[in-house]
Parts: sequence; structure tokens; C-alpha cells
Amino acid sequence: MSPFNDVTAEVIQIANELRSLGTVGRYYAENPYQVERNEKVMRLAARLLGLVETRDLAELERLFFDDLVTVTPLAVVDTAVFDAEGRLLLMQRADDQLWAIPGGGCEVNELPAAGGAREVLEETGYTVEVTDLIGIFDSRFSGTRTSRHLYHLLFAAQPVGGAPTLSHETLDVRWFAPTEMPWNALSPGHEKRIRFALAWRAKPQTSAYFDPEP
Repeated sequence: MSPFNDVTAEVIQIANELRSLGTVGRYYAENPYQVERNEKVMRLAARLLGLVETRDLAELERLFFDDLVTVTPLAVVDTAVFDAEGRLLLMQRADDQLWAIPGGGCEVNELPAAGGAREVLEETGYTVEVTDLIGIFDSRFSGTRTSRHLYHLLFAAQPVGGAPTLSHETLDVRWFAPTEMPWNALSPGHEKRIRFALAWRAKPQTSAYFDPEP
């Protein structure tokens, strides 16, 4: 059964699978005919993605053919920062005006935990100590709206310094008690990770989360 709840998400998944098949097939092609066939698959994937994307077809094809390494899920980091009172740090994103856990992609040669701490600093102004890896979440099962297949590495951390700071990515920074969570104003995909982070904070011996086989 599909983990998606709408046609757009299903189209994105199919386009990503076709892109991966075409890219890998092109990489291992043994003759020009195989190269041509797999490039056609990649172009079809771009056309399919173009049905639900705002970017035009030429830009999508350029994106696909500029990145010809084997396509795999992209690992990103999110950090649930709790203060001594058990409040969770959230940032209001500038792109959708909704609330989210600080997070983003790691840089080359950067450890995931270090990337999680850096994202918190860049997006909120707080320096933190990462203490635990509390889960790995598949974007397909979290309601995340993205054209990429993501693995979200969710860390827990505690603040050690800094002060709330706004940026081009951040409209507001606040601490929320569990009873004050803005559930109706969360950025897509964050509710599941926030609920698990709160459950982990209440019971730290909880095992790290991973999505079971559907």
C-alpha cells in the first residue's frame, strides 16, 4: 500500500524511482544504445516531475543530467533542542511561515551531529550540545513535501549558549512547552518528529525510532 495520501506525492515518488533507474542504468551502460535508453528514462522522469513542480522542464532536465552519480536517498539532520524546563526550540520558517525543528543538509566532510548543531546555530542563534540520536525518519512516511527522498536523522540536544537570532531563513524563534505546541501551524513533515521527540524527552530510555516495513 502506498504511504502517500495524495496524487502529487505519488507522482514525485515515481519520478524519483525512474530517475534513479535511469541514472544507474546510464552509469553501467555498456553501449551507446543502452546510454540512449536510460537517458530517455531520465527525461521521462523529468517530464513526470514537471507535472507537479513549478520549475520548467528544461531546468529539471538540467538538474537530472548535471548530477549523474548514483541516485540514493539524501540524509538530512533535524535537532530537537530541549531546555532544562523541557521546552522544545522551534523556528518559524521564512519560506512557508510555519514552525519547524531546526535542520537541513550536512556539508561535505561534516559529521551528522556537527551538522545538526550548526543548523541550530544558523537558524536560531543558539549553540547546543548534541546528546543523542533518537530516530531516523523516512520522508515518505512523514508528510514531508519535497521532490527528493530524504532520511531525516533526528538528534536531541541541549542549549549551552547563544541567544535567539533571526535570519533570511527564520522569522521567529521560540521555546514551546509540550502543552503549547503550535500543532496547526507546523511545517509539513515535522509533526511526527516533534511528537516522537516529546515522547523521548518524557521517557529517554525509549529506543531510537525507525519506520517499520509497510
